[in-house]
Amino acid sequence: MEYKSLDHAKHNESICDHLSEQTQFNDWVITTAFYSAIHYVSHKLFPMTISKVTASITYESFDEYCNGENKFRRKHKEMRILVERNLPSDIAAAYNQLLDSSWTARYSQYKYSNKISKLARKRLTAVRNYCTK
Repeated sequence: MEYKSLDHAKHNESICDHLSEQTQFNDWVITTAFYSAIHYVSHKLFPMTISKVTASITYESFDEYCNGENKFRRKHKEMRILVERNLPSDIAAAYNQLLDSSWTARYSQYKYSNKISKLARKRLTAVRNYCTK
């Protein structure tokens, strides 16, 4: 079955919207906003062609890129680099803020206000709108 980043992004955004209707799961609103954003940017960035000295290589997906470019960094760090290099600075900032807040929500602080979860949702909207235009 062919993997489709856009479908996955929309799926994650749907659960983000569902969780946004509640008030006790703001950490998961933030987390699902980020995981939706990562698939939106993957949709925007791939396929990606990398020019080499002898030829150009086209990677159909982020996973293929990581395998083909022998990237040994963590995947979130690698995607952050690709986003910063290839997307406008405001979209990269929104993506990076989602990445950072998601990390915090998952590993160190899970209690967030509705205001913070709404900010994450706003950042996701900016990423989605850019990546799907």
